[in-house]
Amino acid sequence: METVIKRQNFGINVQTCCQPALIVFDLDGTIADSRELAREAYKRVFGLMGYGVITDELADSFNGPDADEVCRVMGIGADRRALYDRLVNEVDVELVGSMGKMFPGTENMLAQLAPHATLAILTNGTEAYCSACIKTFGLGGYISLSSGFISGVTKAMRIRKWAAALGAQTVICVGDRCTDVHNAHEAGALCVGVTYGMGSAEELKGADLLAGSPHEAARACLRLLTSKDS
Repeated sequence: METVIKRQNFGINVQTCCQPALIVFDLDGTIADSRELAREAYKRVFGLMGYGVITDELADSFNGPDADEVCRVMGIGADRRALYDRLVNEVDVELVGSMGKMFPGTENMLAQLAPHATLAILTNGTEAYCSACIKTFGLGGYISLSSGFISGVTKAMRIRKWAAALGAQTVICVGDRCTDVHNAHEAGALCVGVTYGMGSAEELKGADLLAGSPHEAARACLRLLTSKDS
């Protein structure tokens, strides 16, 4: 039976309804091929904040951790946090229009999975960046829930919130970093680790299954859904 959820909690935007399964995708490195975009964004933001030119390696290290961790590493205190948040939001949204792109096969992956589960995007990027990606990539027809970073609220907390609201019997998380694996298991979910993003097979060794392409990720999710049903 279809259930329509109207309330919005923890940054949740629920547009449609419930399936007995929920698949939660990380955004950067899983749906969005955003290595170059993120690198450029961090260089611009820290340049505007007076840090000079940061290295590619440092910029790449921030592709995955949340804003609280990035600020801790860079020594950004409460007095400058609002500036950092504003600049990241503005720069990320601007760059989606000029540099945003998906991994080849991503839309087909979502199309294969949409009949079997409610699909969601959960990212450590900002809410505006998440929304801009969904709009730019034309994913509104597939994605029913989305959430950007919320300070003090972990991905695991948001996954559990969604699962409870939907009454999902099976939850699968798809992501490219070890933090995605950790948050999935912390939330009691299964995890598909994708090795085509930022994380290596070694980093993702705790995942339930690994996938080297969006096509393989779709197959892995369907395999997990089938095994839960049998």
